[in-house]
Amino acid sequence: MPARDRLAYEQAERVRTSQLPAGKRTPPAGVDAHPRDRSAQAKPWIVVGIVAVLAIIASIVILNLARGSEQAPQPTAQPTTQAPTTTSPTTPADDDDDDSDAEQPEGPPAVDVGATYDMAIGPWDATSQISQRFGSISFNIPDGTNLVLTSDLLNSFPESCAAMRQGWGATKTGAGYEVLKPAERCAEAPELYDEVWGLVDAWVKTIR
Repeated sequence: MPARDRLAYEQAERVRTSQLPAGKRTPPAGVDAHPRDRSAQAKPWIVVGIVAVLAIIASIVILNLARGSEQAPQPTAQPTTQAPTTTSPTTPADDDDDDSDAEQPEGPPAVDVGATYDMAIGPWDATSQISQRFGSISFNIPDGTNLVLTSDLLNSFPESCAAMRQGWGATKTGAGYEVLKPAERCAEAPELYDEVWGLVDAWVKTIR
């Protein structure tokens, strides 16, 4: 249809429809009768689209925050250093070499007696078994009660303990026999003192 004829047709339609009641009016051909209804129908979809976009943006932000917290370096514990403790050296008490009683054992030391042989004690009408470690040995009983030994082993005490060479033996008591020994330990030869003490004790126990 030519444009002039179409324009005349639309004007005639407007005149015709303007004379009709409002409910029976129809728009000209090619004109949308309900433009407002279409815009109303489109609004929910627009809202849904906006909400979807906001949700996507929020999820991206949350994901970035989570990755950032995972990649944050963990604090490293610093090693603790402890100051070295200094201890003052203890000064040992001065040893009293002259105090031999402090080092003397409470009882006769256990020693290896080794081989023994019979030794008769005539004045006491007794016999005994004495260790060969004494070497050549003899005895005397000056007072009838104390038997004093003399031997190569006893003579080996140093000059500082010369009195001990004649200080070992046995004492006769009413109940039996006891070890006769020096009251003090030989500070210069403590090992020899302990050895002789153990041998004399073993010998006294065999006197019958």
